[in-house]
Amino acid sequence: MRAFSIIFITFCLISGQVLCFKVIGCSGGSVMFKCMNPNKRESSDQFKGKYFCRNRDCTTGISTETRHWWVNNERFALYDDENRGFFSVFIRKLSREDDGKYKCGNNQEWSHNVDLVVNNNSSSCGTSVIRSAYKGQTITFSCEYEHKFETHTKVLYRVNGDPVLLLKISQSSQSSEEKFILSDNQRDHFTVTIRNISEEERGVYLCGVERDGEDKPLSETSITHITFIKEIELKVHRQISSVQVEAYISKSVFITCEFPEEFKENQKFIQKDSSQEISVKEQNQWIHHDRVHMYDDTSSGVLKVFISDLTAADEGTYRCGVKTVNDHVFMTITLKINQGDHFPESSESAAVIGESVKLSCNSPEKQQSIKHICKENKKKICQNISSSEKQRFEFSDSTAGVFTASISNVSLRDAGVYWCGAETRHEHLTSVSLTNKHQMTLTMPPVIGREGDSVQIKCPYDKKHSKEVKYLCKGKSFTKDAQIIIRSDEGHVNNPKISVKDDTELNLFTVTMTELRAEDAGKYWCAVKDVFNLPIELMIIRKDAITHEASVGGSASISCKHIRKQTQRFFCRGDQPNICFRDGVHVSSDNSRFSLTEETFTVKISDLRAEDSGKYWCAEESSGSFIFTEVQLHLSLSSALIICNLSNPEDTELVQESFHQQTEDRQELMKRLKKMPGAIQILNQILSIPQFSHPQTPLIHRIHFTPQFSHPQSPLMGSCMLLSVSRSMESLTVKLHTCLFSPQHQIQREI
Repeated sequence: MRAFSIIFITFCLISGQVLCFKVIGCSGGSVMFKCMNPNKRESSDQFKGKYFCRNRDCTTGISTETRHWWVNNERFALYDDENRGFFSVFIRKLSREDDGKYKCGNNQEWSHNVDLVVNNNSSSCGTSVIRSAYKGQTITFSCEYEHKFETHTKVLYRVNGDPVLLLKISQSSQSSEEKFILSDNQRDHFTVTIRNISEEERGVYLCGVERDGEDKPLSETSITHITFIKEIELKVHRQISSVQVEAYISKSVFITCEFPEEFKENQKFIQKDSSQEISVKEQNQWIHHDRVHMYDDTSSGVLKVFISDLTAADEGTYRCGVKTVNDHVFMTITLKINQGDHFPESSESAAVIGESVKLSCNSPEKQQSIKHICKENKKKICQNISSSEKQRFEFSDSTAGVFTASISNVSLRDAGVYWCGAETRHEHLTSVSLTNKHQMTLTMPPVIGREGDSVQIKCPYDKKHSKEVKYLCKGKSFTKDAQIIIRSDEGHVNNPKISVKDDTELNLFTVTMTELRAEDAGKYWCAVKDVFNLPIELMIIRKDAITHEASVGGSASISCKHIRKQTQRFFCRGDQPNICFRDGVHVSSDNSRFSLTEETFTVKISDLRAEDSGKYWCAEESSGSFIFTEVQLHLSLSSALIICNLSNPEDTELVQESFHQQTEDRQELMKRLKKMPGAIQILNQILSIPQFSHPQTPLIHRIHFTPQFSHPQSPLMGSCMLLSVSRSMESLTVKLHTCLFSPQHQIQREI
């Protein structure tokens, strides 16, 4: 080995000229060195024919006759700079096969032998990485080197069309405002920072160290070369939009990113700040990563992103992008997380199948947004309402910042969790800030039956349960307190008064109950195992109704019957008991004319009015079990017989009156009729009708008399009067009876 070294040195140093040198690289790395012209002056012919080749016959290599221009041949490149007395050779992506003897020189006069050594035993040399950045971003990467290169010069090159360009050396001055900053800690690595990246910075960068062939400390006479230890491919992604999205702590946000048509099939990704990209590797299905759910919809070319249970840590810059062959196309989303203390946590809403339900929603006032509602799926992702269902959903404004979402014709499929909030649309991106969560449960409309009669309880179910056993339970479903009334596979087994039919084609389970009793009232459940239950209210109307008659202006005392002691009692008005209970007029302390004594269940009504006449219900409720008693309240005015002297109308007088049996009303009604200021005027109006002005008019006529015929000050104003009229030569006899007035009535005459 020593003998070889002596021969090598002797051979390379002849007449003071360096005829050979060593270049060291590493497998996977690159090298660049100078082939120096030993002559200080060259003729014009000597500028031509520069070359670098392998072996004595130069079968493999590169040559050029062009100056000041890089010439490329696959991995080899050559640049002739005759003004500086050398040309440069660049070899990229070295391998062990490149190890060997080479020549560089001029075809006419001079050449050097080059010993290229390619090592593969260095962990810090020959590495290649890909870094991604976005416009405007600043990135930093490190280049590791061996301990022996601590004091050596470090360099940063860029592989360009030239193909390489020196950007920075460690000995040069550094400024924090420069585009490229190289910082060497002289220990084991140096760092490179690229500021405010633009698309022009896209490309390949090379980190290197300056060295000589013997790895000795460098001097002014050292023949040096650059060993590139690391290759960095920098991808600068293209941004198509940038938007700000606002959401709220503990709530959710739904973001839809829309990409150009040509990228529908490309893989999509989401990235927060500078963290690793989360790729959506499976298309047309929901993929989750912690609280982030993603859906790559190739049919419409969008990426849907749903983030639930937001926290302050979720605030930041997100990139929603699509991967292309050489680039990424993306949009930047600045997500701002606000406090949501003024929004309710969640609410429960009960909806009756076949009816409508209203959900209250908040919308930030400062945003120009669109009202939005969506429904959670099994993965707790809130998805848009399908186009076929949207017609059942309507929005209306309630107050500032609050709107109402109404769902009509509620069905089994509507049960679940709904979110509503504000939708904001931008170019290429739509965001929905969800603020209100509603857990909607379903119940069947109440079933109403009378004592002694029969009822049918109909239980719809999903077709997937068609082969399962169905139950009708009373009490709380699937608890130890639940009472199983009947199963779909029992028929009349336990109780001959209860039968069942399961129609698997209609997906309807029907229970018939006969000979109803008041005790049958209560809450029932249609159930399938423990996966489905649907509550139904059975309300019982007692067999015996109450009829009460009274006069307008008087009072009434109604005694309601009750069978249970510990109950809540109320009195309300409505055609049906279920409507009465939910939407009817409840009598309470806020209505001074009505009073209810719960101990005796007595209702008192004072100052009766004609409009008080109608149907009422006495109701008692215990643990969701309702029993009703029907009350019919009939009210009337006393009838009066008025005889008018046609020759002298002033002699008209009240000669007879009839009353209901309430004696306390008689005196008051007498006073009212005697003081009737419009009596004479009413009779004059009647006499103006042709049928009543002629002496040959038949003795008895009937007419429906509306308020337009009454005197403005008459106490009869607002009622419809049935008048029996008798006409003779001397007098007109009128008998008034009471009927309720309805605005749509017209004058009708029965002659």
